[in-house]
Amino acid sequence: MKIIPNFSGMINVHASLLPRWRGAAPIIYAIMHGDKQTGVSIMKIEPKHFDVGDILAQREVAIRDDILMPELHTQLAQEGADLLVNTLQHFPNSVKTAVKQNNELATFAPKIIPSITKVNWTEIKAEQLYRRFRALFGFKHLNTRFQDKNVQLIDIQLPESQIIPAFLANKSCGAFSYDRHRRCLLVRCSGLTLIEVHQLRVEGKKAMTAVEFNNGFIKQSNSSSKELLFTSK
Repeated sequence: MKIIPNFSGMINVHASLLPRWRGAAPIIYAIMHGDKQTGVSIMKIEPKHFDVGDILAQREVAIRDDILMPELHTQLAQEGADLLVNTLQHFPNSVKTAVKQNNELATFAPKIIPSITKVNWTEIKAEQLYRRFRALFGFKHLNTRFQDKNVQLIDIQLPESQIIPAFLANKSCGAFSYDRHRRCLLVRCSGLTLIEVHQLRVEGKKAMTAVEFNNGFIKQSNSSSKELLFTSK
């Protein structure tokens, strides 16, 4: 007995609203590029081509401004499973009403490469950096350098205000200072924007809070005579 009559081939669940974000990392790219919504697509699989088949069903999912990748991944997995069951329950009609993808609207989400974790402070604004952090959270850490040591940024946040303090206004991108009230590092990014670093890991050390970094590194670095600076090299 045929469970699915008059159909030859395979279908797949993809974690984006195709044709947007074809490829291996659609969730990461959706967050990283500031998309306000994403979703799941049930599509036909085309031999030797990825994510180009006809769309049987789609469901939209909103992306919160503060959502982290693992949470969105879980949400899309749940929505995808539910949509797949619904599609199979109405499969003959789903196949009949399948829609071809518009290739002119396609965007691509290729496999993540290590260089994406490197922070170039002169080129990236705070909001872009925060989106990249949220997109890679639970998968890879953002990386910078301080005093010739690699530093992983474990927890960063956008400040409520992007008014840059006077003591950072004339500093280089990547310059930072410890904020006693927020108990974090304030780091200058491109475009006179600010990011807060709350937790980090210096090469050869355990993860530490900004308070611990201030006590262990900043106070010992003779900061009065030398600019405190994160660099990309």
